[in-house]
Amino acid sequence: MLGLWRRHVKSCPHHGKGGRDHVKCSCPIWADGELSGKRYRKTLDTRDWQRALRRLAGLEDPNRAPSKPIGEAIQAFHDATQDLGRATTAKYTRTLAFFEEHMRNRGLRTLDEITTDDLNAYRASRSISPVTWGRELQIFRQFFGFCINRDQPWIVRNPAKLVSMPRGIKPADREPYEPNEITKIVAACDTMGRGPYERLRARALLLLLRYTGLRISDVALLSRDRVRDGEIFLRTAKNGKPVKLPLHPDLQAALDRLPVPRGADGPECRYFFWSGHGTKDAMTRAAQRTLGVVYRASGVARACSHRFRHTLATEVLEMGGSVEEAADILGDSAAIITKHYIKWSAGRQARITNLLAQIWHTPKKDVQVIERQAS
Repeated sequence: MLGLWRRHVKSCPHHGKGGRDHVKCSCPIWADGELSGKRYRKTLDTRDWQRALRRLAGLEDPNRAPSKPIGEAIQAFHDATQDLGRATTAKYTRTLAFFEEHMRNRGLRTLDEITTDDLNAYRASRSISPVTWGRELQIFRQFFGFCINRDQPWIVRNPAKLVSMPRGIKPADREPYEPNEITKIVAACDTMGRGPYERLRARALLLLLRYTGLRISDVALLSRDRVRDGEIFLRTAKNGKPVKLPLHPDLQAALDRLPVPRGADGPECRYFFWSGHGTKDAMTRAAQRTLGVVYRASGVARACSHRFRHTLATEVLEMGGSVEEAADILGDSAAIITKHYIKWSAGRQARITNLLAQIWHTPKKDVQVIERQAS
C-alpha cells in the first residue's frame, strides 16, 4: 500500500516541521509504502495532487495498461497525417511542438495526465490572437480524437472538446481585386528585377494566379507536362483536388515566353519556374518574395496572392455560376467556397436584383446603380 506526501522544499513554511500531514502547498509529491512486497519511496515527478493520484493508481495496478507518452503520441499522429499538404503538416508540426514543450515544462509525461486546465494554461502562455488560438484548438481536438480512435484507445476522453472556441471572432476579409487594381499589379511586373528574366517570370506567375486561381505553391512548382493543348490539368498540393481549366490567351503567351529557370540541368527543364534543385518549399518562398516585390511596386493596398482566388470565385458567381462550379474551378469543396469565398459584389447583387425584377415584372437595375446605392 502506497501513500502520498509532499517533500517540502526549504522555502516552504512547512519545511523542518515533520510536515507529512501538510499537503496544501506546491512542493514535490512522493510515494512511500510497500509495492510488490518491497519498500517503495520515490518521487512522482509532479506537484499536482490529482495527477499524483493517477500515477499512484498506475503503480498499484500491474494490469493497468500504461498510458501513451505525449511525444510518442504526437509522432504517431504525424505519421498518420504525412500525406497531407506541406503547409498543413508544417502547421501541425509547429503547433504540436509548442504543445509538447509546454506540457513537458508542466511535468506532464503521458496523455491521460492532460486536463482541460492544462490546455487553458497553454492558451494563457501563447501570445497569439483569438483567431490563431481557434485554429490551434481545432488541431488539438483532431489530435486527441486520433488518440481515442485506436484499437486500444490511449485516452478515454478528448480534453480539447471541453475548451470553448473563441466567439465573436471575424477574420480579416480578403476582398476581390477591382479590375484597375489587377491592371496596376500586372503593369508592376515590368518594373521589377534587373532585366527580362525576372520580369517574364513575375508576369507568368501573376497571370497564373489571375486566370486559374491556383495557390502559390501549385503555381511555383507547375510542371510543363501539366499544360497541353491549351489546357492546364493538375491535382492541388493542399488537398489533391483535380483542377482542369482552359488557358487564357495572355497566360499562354506568357508561358511560351518564359526563359529556362536558372540552374536547370538543360533547356528541357521539367518545370516552368523551378530548376529542380533545392527544396520545393524554398522554391515556393522564392516565388512569394518575387510577387511581394510586385505587389509593393503596384501600390495596391493589401495586395496578396490569395486574393486572386477570391477574385475568380466572385467573377464566377457574378456570371451566374454555381457554388459547385466555383469549387471545381478553385479545387475546393462547396462548403469551403461558401464559408470563405462568397463575397458581396455589385455585379452579383445586380444579377440577383434583376432576377427578382423578372419575377416581379419591375424595371431592372445596372451595376453602376447598385454600386452607387451601396456607397
